[in-house]
Amino acid sequence: MTGSSWFTRIIKRVRGDDPFTEYYDWLTQHGRITEGLVMDAQDGDAAVTIFYRYDIMNVQYESSQVLTQQQLGRRTEYVPGATVTVRYDPRHPGRSVVQ
Repeated sequence: MTGSSWFTRIIKRVRGDDPFTEYYDWLTQHGRITEGLVMDAQDGDAAVTIFYRYDIMNVQYESSQVLTQQQLGRRTEYVPGATVTVRYDPRHPGRSVVQ
């Protein structure tokens, strides 16, 4: 890791910036789109987590995601067996978000 990259990460952390949220926002806007399938959904104390899979170039990926408040308003779209839109990072296809 270069010195400037390290310094930038420290500054962002001190400011309270969340790199995960920034990356999630980037994926939501710029990630490549594919189709996925919801495999399971689990209700937790304060959240609903879905488990889904999708294929990229004949490789199957599985992931999970906690539904956002907006997604919870459309909860019937995320039941097991439902087809969902998945945005993934073309450099790291295992990293994805469900829209």
